[in-house]
Amino acid sequence: MSLFSAALLFATSLAPFAQESSAPASIGDPSAQIESRAALRQRIDEVLQAALQEDGAVGFSVGLAMGGELIHEAGYGLAELEHEVPVQPWSMFRIGSITKQYTGAAICRLADQGKLYFDDPLKLYVPEFDTQGREITLRHLLTHTSGIFNYTNLGPKWEDHMARDLSHGELLALLKDVPLDFEPGRAYRYSNTGYFLLGMVIEKVSGQSYADFVQKEFFEPLGLSHTRYGSNSDLIPMRAQGYAYRGQGRFANDDLLSMQQPYAAGSLIATAGDLVRWSLALMGGQVLKPESFEEMTLPFLLENGDESPYGFGLNLQPQAGRTCFSHGGGINGFNSIMYYFPESKLCLAVISNSEGYSADEVAQRLLKLLLP
Repeated sequence: MSLFSAALLFATSLAPFAQESSAPASIGDPSAQIESRAALRQRIDEVLQAALQEDGAVGFSVGLAMGGELIHEAGYGLAELEHEVPVQPWSMFRIGSITKQYTGAAICRLADQGKLYFDDPLKLYVPEFDTQGREITLRHLLTHTSGIFNYTNLGPKWEDHMARDLSHGELLALLKDVPLDFEPGRAYRYSNTGYFLLGMVIEKVSGQSYADFVQKEFFEPLGLSHTRYGSNSDLIPMRAQGYAYRGQGRFANDDLLSMQQPYAAGSLIATAGDLVRWSLALMGGQVLKPESFEEMTLPFLLENGDESPYGFGLNLQPQAGRTCFSHGGGINGFNSIMYYFPESKLCLAVISNSEGYSADEVAQRLLKLLLP
């Protein structure tokens, strides 16, 4: 079973529910060959309607900015199969590991406030975690170069407890006697455990829960009214249901997962429109000081001289031959992707509420329209 990476006998598609804008496309727009934004939206709608007819699709949330301006946010398909509830632009989906981008920014915000440094040792903030005699820094955790084993790869040892509300200590106890994958700084290997520990650092330094910190520091000031920490017990208006796919048109509700477990590595929920708003604010200098944002977008230099493909909660690999900051997410019932191209200030976010259909499949089709 995979957590973050990313029974009804029918699938239904509905017409899209999109917020419209009549502003014309600007000169230099990456989709200048398309006559207007209205025509672009129609092309996007056609791509999404085609995707909804394919095997495993349920619903999608889509957000798009061009030239640094949000021009399209929409819902397609169904947010809830049982009652045939359509996805709205404000329907909130689990975003999985895209959460790491907010966690990385939270560490940078605390650095901006002079409350920590990126090269501080983890032991300074989480002394109870066994680093097995190695000095593991916050930078190692942020860039997935710590060597700490990924707890979601523990197999049944973790999966048997997946639905339980484990304390931080109880979850980390699952890693007792599990050796490091490699010496810190020697290699890159994706680890949810590292970002789980960063959440504990944020709580220790700020004196707030992780959920309260990102809510007060980011979501409220930036007007991200459809982004929040997930919960299995809270009543959350406009929350979409996630689905597992059994094949041949058969769906099931996603397996239960306590939101205390993905934590700072994957527990946020949002709309695709809010993902784009966040990305525009982060990349536009509204969230961090320039020097912290620069740190966030730098690769880690490994011991052998190679550069890692990851910054602080950001994948740094090019897309379509262009510089790109991105991240994907996979979590029970959902998968997501977000791309930001700094040269054109183009940002695209897509979220799927079906494990049987990849959000990135839709995103790649849309990028062919936007970046010919």
